[in-house]
Amino acid sequence: MQYLRCCPLFRGCSFIKAERPQIKRQSAIAMVPEWLNELAHTFDPFYYVMVMGTGISPNLLFSFPYEGKWLQRCSYPMFAVACLIFLYTHLLQLINMYVYLRTQSFKKYLDDSFRDLRQNVFWGAYPMGFATIINYIVGLAINKVKNPAVARRLMRLIYVFWWYDVFVSLLCAWGISFLIFQKHYYPDFTCDEKGLRRKMVNENLNSTLILLVVPLVVAVSSGGVFTMTDLFSATFNRNIQLMTMVVTALMWLHAVIFVFILIVIYLWNLYVNKIPTMAKVFTMFLLLGPMGQASFGVMLICDNVKLYTEKYYQVSELTTDYGILAISVPWCFKIFGLLSALALLSMGYFFTVLGLMALSSYYNTKICTVQGNETKIQRIYHYHKGWFSMTFPMGTMSLGSFHIYSFYGQYVPLSAFRVIGAIYAVVCVVWCLICLLGTLWVSVFPIVIGRYRKHRYQRSTKMTDHSEDARTSETFSDWTVQN
Repeated sequence: MQYLRCCPLFRGCSFIKAERPQIKRQSAIAMVPEWLNELAHTFDPFYYVMVMGTGISPNLLFSFPYEGKWLQRCSYPMFAVACLIFLYTHLLQLINMYVYLRTQSFKKYLDDSFRDLRQNVFWGAYPMGFATIINYIVGLAINKVKNPAVARRLMRLIYVFWWYDVFVSLLCAWGISFLIFQKHYYPDFTCDEKGLRRKMVNENLNSTLILLVVPLVVAVSSGGVFTMTDLFSATFNRNIQLMTMVVTALMWLHAVIFVFILIVIYLWNLYVNKIPTMAKVFTMFLLLGPMGQASFGVMLICDNVKLYTEKYYQVSELTTDYGILAISVPWCFKIFGLLSALALLSMGYFFTVLGLMALSSYYNTKICTVQGNETKIQRIYHYHKGWFSMTFPMGTMSLGSFHIYSFYGQYVPLSAFRVIGAIYAVVCVVWCLICLLGTLWVSVFPIVIGRYRKHRYQRSTKMTDHSEDARTSETFSDWTVQN
């Protein structure tokens, strides 16, 4: 082939031109170190689900329904763990993208990362995990930072982070959804269009599709947390506050409509294809996420409307139309927020019971898998990464339930919602700790122990080789002396 390339008769042939990209790609693969290539292929967008669970846990501990200083102190290391997991996963993502673009192509990276339904839905966990980190920083800036100048600078940084989170959330909800709508993409499955549609209906109309839309609801509640705080009012003007409130209201309305369309599709899937398999049954708890977070978000939006009206539309007389509107409009929003939150939470409680019943239905189920000469038995209580699907949704239900009491408990005795919020918060934090320990036991410890044993084996073989060389040299010297 090298001779043909040099020959002027074959210089323009297509088969010679077709070989050049392959040679170029092979040289690019050779230029990437082996350890970097292995590290890049360990990345999975599902890792951001870990950030969601560990990110919402410190927020729950910091503002627990039954406050305690020791709980706030426990939230600090939990927040540090969430930040470390987020930074590590973000670094893995950048390495994965670099290696993909170096060894494959941008189209291949786009297809595998954003068209493949086994991967693309989990990108929604990225803005949600980042939003939980933003919420915790907001709590620190408002409650712990004593210097006003430092607090205002921190609030500006938070506001920039929030707009970035909104942008990424829209990319997930609109961009990735469009790629799913555009065409089927199953790289390991070859059949006609009818077979692709059947595969989509039977396997992929599940609850993980909601992960692409829930970031909008999470961004709404994240913005609602700080929009009408005194620190935000001292940092930004009234127009920015109003703009932020309008943007959050539009996002909430859009996200709730989108979520309920997906829930209708998922309920149809449950009627037709029944509950998910044992390996995927924990994904049923993902439906709790938009219910709890949307209820929390609508209460924040409606309370912010009341605070905004009281701050900038002060009423001196109640006899005029202006005075009546200034009093009635905020309370109409408050009542709408209460009714909407109760409706959303009622669906959340239904999906909680539904998920628990689905888990209990697999209690006696055994799945045997053969790996080499070993047969492994999988039970519902054996840990796998799908357990993380339960952490963040439980946390959102805690936020929604507790803030029913927080926002309306002064008008109506609603202490039961405080208790329910505490129960959900305890389940979320404890389950998150179990998942972190399970990840260390299943994924991290085997790698560390395997590398340690490999290092010891290589060291022992080197020592054996050195001892054999020493014996050979001693034998040779003895033979030389004898002769």
